[in-house]
Amino acid sequence: MSTHDPANQANQASPVTSEPETSPANGGQPETLTATWARTRLPRREVGTHKWEVGGLLVIGGAPTYVGAAGLAAMAAQRGGAGIVRMAVPRSIVGPLVGLVPEATFVLLPETESLTGARQAVIAIREAMVECKAVLVGPGLGDDEAASGLLRAFFGTAETARPAASSLGFDMPAAKREVVESTAIAEAPERDPMPMVIDADGLNWLAAQEDWPSLLIGLRAVLTPHPGELGRLAGIDTAEVVADPVGRAVALARRAGQVVVSKYGQTVVTDGDVVLVAPTASPALATAGTGDVLAGTIAAFLAQGLSPLDAAGLAVYLGSMAAESLVPRTGILGLVASDLPLAIAAEIAILERKVGQGGVL
Repeated sequence: MSTHDPANQANQASPVTSEPETSPANGGQPETLTATWARTRLPRREVGTHKWEVGGLLVIGGAPTYVGAAGLAAMAAQRGGAGIVRMAVPRSIVGPLVGLVPEATFVLLPETESLTGARQAVIAIREAMVECKAVLVGPGLGDDEAASGLLRAFFGTAETARPAASSLGFDMPAAKREVVESTAIAEAPERDPMPMVIDADGLNWLAAQEDWPSLLIGLRAVLTPHPGELGRLAGIDTAEVVADPVGRAVALARRAGQVVVSKYGQTVVTDGDVVLVAPTASPALATAGTGDVLAGTIAAFLAQGLSPLDAAGLAVYLGSMAAESLVPRTGILGLVASDLPLAIAAEIAILERKVGQGGVL
């Protein structure tokens, strides 16, 4: 995954057993995701449909040092059924990404940390969003001034900074980091109400903003934090998240007014009222890139029209079952994130066959 936090150990702990500090609407009893639940949410395609009708997804991410994160998210989105995936990335990493995801198309972003570059990047992103039905922000984006400037412009915050020296792309070290000018954005772009997933470096940037929940007003977002990221968003220690993963996820969802996917032990999905829990807590998922795969899968289902809660729940179920199916072949230690997208597609096929045999739907 693209974040640089030692607390990034999603799905490594034992199953959730603690009582939630904030009781969900179902009386404090989280619902475990099942195949029956998943079948009722699984998207279906009509004969004669088009790739854009199926669901176009825009992935905003990728730094020269974290090419794989954006690639894994896009691979997972395609295996999750997104009709077409567009990737808004710095020009310098398009070559490697084509090798990873040959089916993707690209929105080339300026490789600069200037205010003008941030504006140009957001203009290009906004134009690409017109054709898409969902957005994923954050995998491998980085935490340098270029990434920060892009996110400030994208979310329409009040000001952005222009450093003295430019970089070669998101998260590529510049010769100097001295900020010489802070300039108000005269006309911040209007935020698009289409659904989005905010992951990894997008969450880290969000947590650093004053009154960050206000930036999400009017949006339909899924936040996908691991314990360290959830702690930063909530303003608490990671240990407090680990001590009460369900309650902390519920509290954060209510504060944000959005769906939260808390990646610890048995992954929790909640909108602040309903609480869904992954069927397993495989330690095999404690490996780099699995969070990027999950984010891409959620985004694919958003693009296909599922609600944020259903998209997140379905992705968590499929990812859990995919890991379980792989472990007999890879072992717990040998599973890597790039094994997951095709295994997720296989789990989708199982659900599709059950539906075709007269199952739910």
